[in-house]
Amino acid sequence: MLPSLPSERISLRGVAEFVGAAATLVIGVITLKRAGLIYLERPYAMFLVGFAALFICGALVFRIVRRGEYPWIFGLAAIALPLFQPSLAPYGARDRIIFAVRDLVYLAIAVLFVARSIRRADELERRVHVQAVTWSFTAVVVGLVSYAMAEDVLPPLHATWVASALLASWVAAWIYESARYQR
Repeated sequence: MLPSLPSERISLRGVAEFVGAAATLVIGVITLKRAGLIYLERPYAMFLVGFAALFICGALVFRIVRRGEYPWIFGLAAIALPLFQPSLAPYGARDRIIFAVRDLVYLAIAVLFVARSIRRADELERRVHVQAVTWSFTAVVVGLVSYAMAEDVLPPLHATWVASALLASWVAAWIYESARYQR
């Protein structure tokens, strides 16, 4: 870890891997969606590029997690959530229940991961996280109230956008608070 960075949870290597993982995630998802739309033309090269990009993204995320720089995972989740909109396929009640249970399991794993990571942190790092969450939630609530006031003229709001905004604002507030306490 470099002493010039604002927190023990931020390294230049982590920043570079986060940027690389975010770029390859977006490239992989967009390429595979495009290849899926023109699958009759047999775009094998597009499938290979998409899977290779997602493989690189996975390898970079693995490196971030091994080093314990878990806040970058929230940044990646903020980028990933809008990319994965629900399908328009006509799902029945049974399918929706299965998807809901699957998503709850993912959410429980994420909450356990965060709780374990914060439990290991010292008192100052915990304080930084609490203040970051406070700023994040405040910003998103102000945004939601503003949206509610102008709801008639704005496009519909998706829950994934709200979750993405929460995560992105938390990461930004965490970086700011970490830098503030470093001074």
